[in-house]
Amino acid sequence: MARRRYLPLAVAAGLAAFPAPASATPRMVEVAFLREGRIVRVERVVPPGADRARHALRELVQGPTKAERAAGLRTAIRPGTRLRSVRLRGDTWVASFSRLLAGPATAATMERRLTQLRVTLAPLRAEPRFLALAVEGRLLTTLGLRAATPRWRAERGERGYPYAVRGVQLRLSRLGYLDRRDVTGELDYRTSQALLAFQGWEGLARTGTVTGDVQVELLRAAAPRGRPGRGRRVEIHRDRGVLLLLDGRRLVRAIHTSTGAGGATPAGTFRVYRKERLSWSRPFQVWMPFASYFRGGIAMHEYPDVPAYPASHGCVRLPAGEAERVYRFVAIGTPVHVR
Repeated sequence: MARRRYLPLAVAAGLAAFPAPASATPRMVEVAFLREGRIVRVERVVPPGADRARHALRELVQGPTKAERAAGLRTAIRPGTRLRSVRLRGDTWVASFSRLLAGPATAATMERRLTQLRVTLAPLRAEPRFLALAVEGRLLTTLGLRAATPRWRAERGERGYPYAVRGVQLRLSRLGYLDRRDVTGELDYRTSQALLAFQGWEGLARTGTVTGDVQVELLRAAAPRGRPGRGRRVEIHRDRGVLLLLDGRRLVRAIHTSTGAGGATPAGTFRVYRKERLSWSRPFQVWMPFASYFRGGIAMHEYPDVPAYPASHGCVRLPAGEAERVYRFVAIGTPVHVR
């Protein structure tokens, strides 16, 4: 069965009264409404010079026309919701709305809202793969444009602004702080370590939790960038408490770390000269898993306590899971730049 498409009555009347030349084909977008809980795509004409994404989202939040409502179309988006901004950052649409977007609703209703937004933006351009949604400039959630909308489960952030843990995790993953397989919807240890790395890199208070500043900066931030270089290398930023794994111009991973107290980890350029999966520290009588030495007895290694400040005797402490990643990434001779 052919899919029905709808035009606003005013637009349809205008086209009938003033027929356009055959060569002047109007630009169109599809807006996702609902009928009996199912998505129905409705066409809208884009005014000359208007941005397609902005126009599509504005039409979406305005809801179905009177004629469309009479035909059974509905929307889960609350009346009065306003679009504040929409822009493209890399492979992600970033769209911010008024607070009504996250207004009182059941989980099922929120899922329908998110689906309407996702389905409306997905066809506009081929490159974007994700949608980061914000309420008054604070991250609400992140969605895959071509994946089913996940179940909605909200946490209350600062000043009552909600967020979905899974959406925060997916955004951290896109920025290089977390594995995609660790997007679980739970505020677990790996997520807290990823948040510490993000907060350190962005100059925020390092809490390992989703603060209001985190909700704001997750929308603005880009993936960390190291200094220009070739091949595999490690950058350790002592003041930020972040270790970067870089391969050419590509960021492989940004990792929370704790370096030497009082500047005990020296600045400079070194190379990995020894690796031990389980190394014994004679001076401190402790095992150091996944140790990669780059200067004397100073190594990058796993440690159970990786605080948000320099705390070691000189080594570069790494969280469980991330230490093995660093160990596998480096080889004998891999450059290590300590800043």
